[in-house]
Amino acid sequence: MFALPPRLIRALADATSVELEELADRWTARLRSADGDEMTDDDLLAVLQAVSRLAASAVTTGGGLYNWSF
Repeated sequence: MFALPPRLIRALADATSVELEELADRWTARLRSADGDEMTDDDLLAVLQAVSRLAASAVTTGGGLYNWSF
């Protein structure tokens, strides 16, 4: 598990829908160039939008944002 830095949390919270779309497009392009195909079936824009909402909540409440995988 790791905590996202406050600067990243603020950037995600403040990101516009256009910025999130552009980031999702760049992310998708990078995945394709690295593997020649998409590595995930996830809707990357939907993932970024959800993380952005979590970041906005963290900023509003003064909390943090954490990631973990298993």
